[in-house]
Amino acid sequence: MTETLHDADSLRALEERARPVRALYDHWERTHWGVSDLDFRVDAASFAGLGAAEQQGFVWIFSHRFHAEFNVARLLAPFLAAAPDYDLELLLATQIADEHKHLQCVLRIYEEVFGVKGGIEAVRALADEHIDPVAAMLYEALERWVLGVDGGGERAFAQAVFSYHLIAEGVIARTAQNLAVGQYESIGAFPGLIEGQRLVARDEARHIGIGVSYLRRRMTEDRDETMAVVTEVLDDFARLAERGLEIGKAELEGILQDGYGVDANAFHAEVMRLLQLRLKSIGYLDEG
Repeated sequence: MTETLHDADSLRALEERARPVRALYDHWERTHWGVSDLDFRVDAASFAGLGAAEQQGFVWIFSHRFHAEFNVARLLAPFLAAAPDYDLELLLATQIADEHKHLQCVLRIYEEVFGVKGGIEAVRALADEHIDPVAAMLYEALERWVLGVDGGGERAFAQAVFSYHLIAEGVIARTAQNLAVGQYESIGAFPGLIEGQRLVARDEARHIGIGVSYLRRRMTEDRDETMAVVTEVLDDFARLAERGLEIGKAELEGILQDGYGVDANAFHAEVMRLLQLRLKSIGYLDEG
């Protein structure tokens, strides 16, 4: 299949099919983009014309975006030292560069669209004011799942990859991205946000592909242990997802509607849909 920048089928293939390390690295080289090339002038004017509730919804979405990019950029570094071979180390190094670029994109949006001055410290302070209990719970769990990667051997590495690449990026972040783009398009002209989101999503499809390719390999090498690792994280995540749904229904329905255009049940349903897809992609569940 010939890949184009807008080819949704190619992105799904990156996320759902194992492929050689060289193919993933070549994709990274082919698809570089620059944060400075994005134009947010129309977006800034559109944001200024929104009502207070819609503006609050945008700021809430981007508090999630900031914390997600900030946390994943910080947590990814220990993976390099723990990588079991050079090929994975190479891919993870490209991913670290991507995540910091995504963070820089978010910082530009805060400054140029929302009008927040003062750099990353000012943005972090504002984002901290808007973090909700579900997001805080998930970030805490991600850090706990990933902590063992340093010196924990390949079992710990596999657990960290499943948690980080498949759950955090492939389920939670992808759910938010899928819903946010539709919201941008429904309430005004936000071409810079939409283009930036498209480019970030393309990068993250490749990141998910790193996890899929590695875990598929581990399934072949030691299926019993890999199944056990995935099951352990899944059991924890299932409890968090149910608790998140309860909190969403009780406390976050209004902000979910303003930020993503859905209620808590719809957000949870998209999480579960993507979770099933990721589990099939690594061979944990049958494709049928």
